[in-house]
Amino acid sequence: MLHHTSGRLREQNFSLLKTRMAGCGSCFWGIIWLLVLLFIGWPLSITLGGLYGLVTPLTTCLGLDRLSDLLLEGANLGRTCANNMRHGKPLC
Repeated sequence: MLHHTSGRLREQNFSLLKTRMAGCGSCFWGIIWLLVLLFIGWPLSITLGGLYGLVTPLTTCLGLDRLSDLLLEGANLGRTCANNMRHGKPLC
């Protein structure tokens, strides 16, 4: 009886461990997203965030709503890369 119960516990612990472990594919995509974040995401986010800060006060006066929305999406690029890295999402 004890052997059967310990086997069931071992099986539950193994299935719990499998759900917490990342697969090789998600680790690979996490590294790819890290590289995209470092070389593309942060530089673009910093640049576009600064431009967004300059353009935002002019949106109501000059009607630059579309441009400010586009710059805001670009400023959030670093966040998007980090979120995709965290989840191991494929690039394509």
